[in-house]
Amino acid sequence: MSDSTIDPASPLHPTHPAYAAERRALLDAIARGADTARALAGWMSEHPELALEERETSGRYVEMLSQHGFRIATGVAGMPTAFRAVWGADTAPVSIGLLAEMDALPDIGHACGHNLSGPASLLAAEALARVLPEDAIRLVVYGSPAEETGVGKKCLVEAGAFADVDTVMMAHASDMRRAHRLFLGNRKFDLVYHGRAAHAAAYPQQGVNALDAVVSFYVAVGLLRQQLSRRVRIHVIISEGGVAPNIIPERATARVWVRALDPTELEDAAARVLAAAEGAARTSGTRLEVQPGPGGSPPMWPNPPLADAYRRQLEFLDLPETDHAPDENIGSSDITHVSRVVPTIHPNFPIGSGLELHTRAFAEATTSEQGLAGLLEGARCLALTAHELARSPGLRAAVKRAGPEPESPR
Repeated sequence: MSDSTIDPASPLHPTHPAYAAERRALLDAIARGADTARALAGWMSEHPELALEERETSGRYVEMLSQHGFRIATGVAGMPTAFRAVWGADTAPVSIGLLAEMDALPDIGHACGHNLSGPASLLAAEALARVLPEDAIRLVVYGSPAEETGVGKKCLVEAGAFADVDTVMMAHASDMRRAHRLFLGNRKFDLVYHGRAAHAAAYPQQGVNALDAVVSFYVAVGLLRQQLSRRVRIHVIISEGGVAPNIIPERATARVWVRALDPTELEDAAARVLAAAEGAARTSGTRLEVQPGPGGSPPMWPNPPLADAYRRQLEFLDLPETDHAPDENIGSSDITHVSRVVPTIHPNFPIGSGLELHTRAFAEATTSEQGLAGLLEGARCLALTAHELARSPGLRAAVKRAGPEPESPR
């Protein structure tokens, strides 16, 4: 890192011994807190809590942060398990948000690794509060519920919870190590077709088959896919198809997700999918009702300077990135809402090889030695990135320049 705005003789310059001493102190502080963070990760694995039900997890997060002088506000954005924990002076040159996710998946528990990413953010925040003076950095840790349903961070954004921070970070478990990771935007719809019931054998001519409309739509989407960019993903399930074979279905439904990285492609694909849905209604004689699904999200707004700062910490720790592009093997996440209002990154740390998110094997990997080592890697890199932001006006300016435009969609 270089920063021409800082005199090389200043303790804030990266070549000065005082700067290096702070970095060593951060790593020492993380080492001292490692056992507590590992224990929290293990407890979360054994006590998974679903979206918006993370009461005990949220309570343990709050207790851990309170012990290190963070000022806590609970029930943020109307969500009982969400919180904001603040440390440092309001006059500090930078205010950094750390996201602490907490929810698990039904049946398979922490198969997304929030039992690692949440404690990693807490451990990084604890180390920064131990080492840096209050006038050097302001930290805001966000208890972030309901990532799995895609609504938690969206609610926090809508409540203005990120209005007073300059950057937001978290690190997520994976089988990859990459500083720069993107997410697809996601438009969600529930399509409800209304027909007319009739006896399927005695009076079939009196019926209007809503299931025919759903099947026609399903086939139309299959044909549409070949005309769309390979960067677009469309997922469809038939969520309701009738009640009995001898009754012409008067109601049938499909659940649809449309995903893409490019906002224009996303909107175009969503419009074409809805046009196919309307066509199926016309050809079947049914009435279509379109209901926007919960948890939709925009594409991730990238911030290369912030990702590069995280990458420098990997290099400092001699941790080579794996050979994965930012858009490789990606899905969607509610963090994209945050990226549209403040510079945000979501890097990956590895907890094994050949793993896939949302599987039992991934959940088991979070409690392995490699999983717990990944937690510490995430905490170290987050803390060191925050330290560089605190001590580098040039980096802060670059991150701000690459940030979301005020008129960008939220």
